[in-house]
This record gives sequence, structure tokens and C-alpha cells, in this order.
Amino acid sequence: MSPVEHRRPAGAAPDDREPDAGIRWVSASMPTHGGVVAADPSMPVDDVPSEPPWPPRADAGPTGGAGAPGPPGTGAPSALPSRFGRNVLMNYVAQIVTALAAIVITPLLLKHLGRSAFGVWILASSIVTYLQLFAAGFGGATTRLVAEDAAVRPEVAVRTLNTTFFVLVPLAALALVAGVVIAFLFPSMFHVTPALHTDVVIAVAVLAVAMAAALPCDTFGGALLGHQRFDLLSISNALLVATTTAASIVIVVNGGGIVPLAVATTLISLSFHVVRYAMLRHIEPSTRLSRRLVDRVQLRRAARLSGWFLVLAVLTAVYNTLCDVLIVGIVAGVRAAAVYAVGSRLAKAAMQALDSLAQVFFPHAAHTARNESRDALAGITIDGTRVTLLGGTMAALVFVVLAAPGIRAWVGPGYRTSAQVLVVLAVAMALGSPFRALANIMTGAGDLRSLTFVRAGEVAVNLAVSVVLVIVMGPVGAAWGTLAGVVLFRLPVGMVIGCRAVGLPVRTLLVRAVVPHLLPAGACTLVLVAMIRVAEESVPGLFAAAAAGCIAYLGVYFATGSTPGDRRRMLGYVHSLRSRRVGATPSA
Repeated sequence: MSPVEHRRPAGAAPDDREPDAGIRWVSASMPTHGGVVAADPSMPVDDVPSEPPWPPRADAGPTGGAGAPGPPGTGAPSALPSRFGRNVLMNYVAQIVTALAAIVITPLLLKHLGRSAFGVWILASSIVTYLQLFAAGFGGATTRLVAEDAAVRPEVAVRTLNTTFFVLVPLAALALVAGVVIAFLFPSMFHVTPALHTDVVIAVAVLAVAMAAALPCDTFGGALLGHQRFDLLSISNALLVATTTAASIVIVVNGGGIVPLAVATTLISLSFHVVRYAMLRHIEPSTRLSRRLVDRVQLRRAARLSGWFLVLAVLTAVYNTLCDVLIVGIVAGVRAAAVYAVGSRLAKAAMQALDSLAQVFFPHAAHTARNESRDALAGITIDGTRVTLLGGTMAALVFVVLAAPGIRAWVGPGYRTSAQVLVVLAVAMALGSPFRALANIMTGAGDLRSLTFVRAGEVAVNLAVSVVLVIVMGPVGAAWGTLAGVVLFRLPVGMVIGCRAVGLPVRTLLVRAVVPHLLPAGACTLVLVAMIRVAEESVPGLFAAAAAGCIAYLGVYFATGSTPGDRRRMLGYVHSLRSRRVGATPSA
């Protein structure tokens, strides 16, 4: 047996908590958590001098490396993860299901609950996400460290899962107590009408149960991410969203309010933790929960990582809630928050889809940085940024050009401000897309200190501008605050720091990953503008215009912007799919 099979490293397991789709569809965004504290400020937070990086064992196939070969017949190495196509596809399936659920349920909630109750529901489901902070950064540590060990040291990954799970159990109890306190304070915090006082207290308390249970149980989803099985996690999230949406429709159509909505959301969410644990057992049969598997070595490493992940969790929670619908509700009231939420939901759904795509690079970068060469991170960054921009730019252009007819077709007239919110957030999404993959690669590589600085600066700019502009402009001011944070900090500061962290010149990233999208973006814009009248006439016309714009973008991109390797890999995937279909066809 090799020394790798006998010796246990001092490493632990990383966990980027999977979004809890049971609550995510009713909130603007579910923050991920993270945090890391380094004993030596001059040393990367995950650097363990006494333990050299371990070579991958011979059967370490599931994760793949930066140099993993592409599909058969491509003849080109790829910096993308080996399961990239399947993971991204299933991520998008889950996001499409989430977006469709939001499209279906939002008008029904507005109609049956009314604007005030709808605004209260949005605010309640947003504020309970702050209970994730009780995870103290151990969630982010789980995914990252599991990613390092899953393919080469599975027994260490199992110990990491148990260590973080049992550490989070008492923290979950504290989170539940805090959630009950928030429930009683909520009516006075947001000036809720007396008729809704009792209902909102009960609803927030029930949602707090779901969030508290998610603290330890989300380590199952985090471990799936560490194994780079985004496909399985996405399947569970898609089923969760579909089930929750169906239950919510039944409830509101039959006259139910926010209390039965909260109860249904919580019960369904709890049941899907069992599903994710079963999935984890399927891909790693040695997985089990036992206090005997709690490892003090793993605990120390996870604790050292957790500080930075906790700081990142706080900043992410502030960015996704306080800088968003909460600031509108606090400054302008619940009705203004409802108007803002209508416009932000589509943009947030698209942003979540992009984050899900970019998140694939987090465990891939962690595995590569620990078990291979950090030089490979530059190639991962270029490929990751180019792929992320493909979806981000297309979605942003569709929202910018078709916002007004889209909002009108969705929820009816009277939401002009919501359309303005969507336009501004779509611009912010497009401009911020180049940093999405880079941020996840920095997280996987352990450069959390730099990432925290970038996130803190963007949040500070966003919050300051949002407060001022919401007072001056109303709900759309919060959207302009988001755009200001991207333009004034994320782009000029984040891109420079991020590229330096992975050893890649900014100019090289722009030329190889951003410039190829300029011509496709121009073609898409021309098609969308030419079809604006068609989009305004009917819902089928709206979808036809959006589809035509996306087809134009993809056609021009693969003709002029994609690399020869991209085209060969695409042909390889198509050939592989055709071969599978032919092989599955029964012979005569």
C-alpha cells in the first residue's frame, strides 16, 4: 500500500453550503457562508508546512484536475472540471425550475395575499437567512476541505463531515433561540399592520426551525459539492423547489396565508436533508454519522478556516438581504419592498444561475491547488470566466431590452418601477460576471483574505449608495446601489487582486475571456431591439424575441469568439450524446 493510504493529512474539508432551495425561492438570494482565520498573516490560510501536498492516488478520477482530458475526440486538454458539462447542465435545470417557480408563484402570492402580506412574506423569508451566520464559517470549511480529500483520501473526508456536522448541532440550537427572538421583534422592526402581527410572528418562528436544522444538515450538501457532484445536489434542489411550489399553490388558492406557507416550506425542506444524505451515501458508501468519527485534527483545521468563511458569510448575508429588499423595506416600507421584489426576482434568479455555474470551480480549484500545481489556476480562471460570461451576458441583454414587456406580461400593468429595477440589476449582473468564477477559484485556492477585502469594499459602497438613493429615488435606488458596488469596487479592485492571486495578468484575462463576447453581445442586442414590437404584442412573442436574441448570441460566439478547443469539445459532447442515443436504441 502507498503512504497516501496510511497517512492522514492535517487538512480538513471545505463546504460551500448549498442553497436551501426550500427557502431560497421566496427570498432574494440565499447567502453562502465562509470564513477563515490564519495564525500567520503572511501565510495562506490553508498552508500546513508540516504536511506536503499529497499526490493523487491512481484511482482519483471523480474530481479530475486542471489538465484532465476533454471528451473523446477533442484532442485538447481542458482546464474545466471533468464533470463540468453534467454539473452545469443540472445546475441550470435546477435554476430553471427555480425561475419558473418564481414566475408561477409570484403573481399568485400577490393576488391571494395582497401587496402588504406579500411584502411581509418576502421580508420574513429574507431576514431568517441571517441565522446562517450561526454556522460560524464551518459550512464553507466543509466543502473546501472535502474537495481536497474526496478523491484521494475519502476516509479523511468522512471524518471532516462528522466533525463539522456535530460541531454545528449546538450552534443550530442557538440559532433557533435567536430566530424566535427575531420573530417577536419583527412586527415592530418593519411596521407590520396589526392584522398581520400574530401570523408574522408564527411564520418567522417556523422558518427559523428550517434554518436552524439546515446548519448541521447542509453539511450533506456541502460534502456533495466537495465530491464535485453538483448534479446530484441540483436534482435534489430542483425537486425541493417543485414540491414547495406545488404545495404553496394549493395553500394560497385555498385561502391559506403566510403561516401555512411557512409550515409547508419548513416540512418539505427538512425532508430533503434526508434525500441529500442518501445521495452522499450512494457515492461514498463509507459515509456515516458517528460522534466517534469527530477528529480533533480536522476540527482544528476547520476552525482555522472558519474565521474567514464567517466574515464572508456576514458580508454575503448583508449583500443579499440588507443591501437588497431589506433596505427598501426599512426605508420605504413593505409595499415598496414588494414592488422592488417583483423586479429583482428575475435578476436574482439569473444571478443564482450564474453563481451555481461559477461555484463548480470552487471544489475544482481546491483539489487542484492542494493535489496538483497552483500554476493550473490561471487556465481554470480563463476558461471559467469565458464560460460564465456566456450565460451572464445573454441573460443581462434579454432583461435590459425586454424588461418592460416582460414585467407587464408577468404581473400585469402598474409595475413600471419594477421594470426599472430589473434593468439596473441586469446591467450590474453583466458587469459583475467576470469576477464570479475568479472569486470561487480564489476561495478554493485559499486566498480568502483578499476575497474578503473585495467583498467588504463592495458591500460598503453598495450599502451607502443604496440608503441614500432609496430615500431619493424609491425602490430603484437599491438597484443603483448594487450597480455602484460593482462598478466602483468589484471591477477595478476585485479583478486586479483576483488576477494577481492566480498569477494571471488582467490584460490576458480580458483578451482571452472577455473580448470574445463583445461581438456576440452586439449581435444579440440588435436582434432583441429589432423584435421589441413582437415582444410587446404577446407572451409567445416575448419568448420568441428572447430566444432569437440568445440564438444570435450563441451562433456568433461559437463562430467568432470561442476557442478551437471549445468548438472541438462541443463537437465531442454532441458526438458522445449521439453515440449514447444510438447505443440505447434497440436493434431490429
